[in-house]
Amino acid sequence: MRGESGMGNYTYKNPMISHEKVIDRRKITPMHYHDEHELYYLINGKMTYYVEDKIYHMKKGDFIFIPKEVRHKTDSEDCMVSERMLVTITDDIFDDKTRFVLDELGRRKIIYIPQNSLYEIEELFHKLEQEYCKEDNYKTEMIKLYSLEILIQLCRLKRGETEKLSDSDKIMISVAEYIGENFSQNLSLKSLSGHFAMSESHLSRKFKKVMGMGINEYITSVRIKHAEKLLHEKTYRLIEISEKCGFNDSNYFSSVFKSIKGVTPYKYLQGLKN
Repeated sequence: MRGESGMGNYTYKNPMISHEKVIDRRKITPMHYHDEHELYYLINGKMTYYVEDKIYHMKKGDFIFIPKEVRHKTDSEDCMVSERMLVTITDDIFDDKTRFVLDELGRRKIIYIPQNSLYEIEELFHKLEQEYCKEDNYKTEMIKLYSLEILIQLCRLKRGETEKLSDSDKIMISVAEYIGENFSQNLSLKSLSGHFAMSESHLSRKFKKVMGMGINEYITSVRIKHAEKLLHEKTYRLIEISEKCGFNDSNYFSSVFKSIKGVTPYKYLQGLKN
């Protein structure tokens, strides 16, 4: 094990687990993939996760499971203290009886765990970290056992959490997922209410209650986050990024981007090149 420190940053790493705290600076990882599965636990702060062509907004206490060979990247929020735990999981911990957890956790990327259930999961993470500190013949097998126990417990808690959600709450989560998959299209409160067969007033009120922001604000947030991703890839022209992110007018895209990020897309891109 080794610790690394830098300006506002402390990292505690092991071959299969890392515990990192980032203070007062933005951290963006490039798009990448692994030959192993990843379990990411956001202990504190906010994080945006890009998984293939989808965007997931994480908050304190959320988990996300990334199957192997799936492209992804992370983007921490500006000027936030974020702390996370990352566990790398290899296929050899599974047998025919336990492989179901891959399907169970992979079905919905963000895993919401009730606050009163987080303690037992955190205890398992603590035990897992302790095993990495040991040097004996049992270390490898104990790491596999604790990793598998964490995954199975998440499956159990995830199933219970889903069952507690009301039908209308589940629909709002489906609306958010639909926006994340179709943000490049001409989305509006009217089109979404038609797609999900409910009144505009009910959808607007319920979505804000469940998701914490209005529909138009959420759509804009998803589009701007994706625009940032494309800007970092440095592959597309600004007008192409505007179109890919659902903005029909590049000037309007520039105005909205600046209102949220503080700079125009052009200046943002120039900053990446410097």
